[in-house]
Amino acid sequence: MGLNSDMVNSYEGFIVKPHKDIKEIDFDEVEILLIRGGDIGALEGNHQLTSLIKRLDINGKYIGAICSGVELVKQAGVLEGKEFTENRINNDETYTVSQNIITAKANGYVDFAIELGKMLNIYSDEDDYNETIRFFKYFENN
Repeated sequence: MGLNSDMVNSYEGFIVKPHKDIKEIDFDEVEILLIRGGDIGALEGNHQLTSLIKRLDINGKYIGAICSGVELVKQAGVLEGKEFTENRINNDETYTVSQNIITAKANGYVDFAIELGKMLNIYSDEDDYNETIRFFKYFENN
């Protein structure tokens, strides 16, 4: 999803074409909204995005935000009274889950992704979950 259907260029040079414009989103089809980090300047103050974040939160849908993307969730007002992790907070936690919302520091991307999988119930069992942790977090091949 994008704010419009224009191509987006990442810092790394990747060009991404959003599948849908934010105006085309069918709220009932949304299982999770992931908000990326990096430069959020074009997203700040966008009323459609703020409205979507609020509506998802009210309905208990999952919201994930990492790095500076946490600021957008904070600006939507849905983090009030909840614990969260952001780049500016100096603590040992790389991510925090509070009800339906997961937030993470920029360097918490592995923990963030593994926990998102847990929230979405993608692991077939405890062994699958542990194998994912061993492989992606600790780089164990066996």
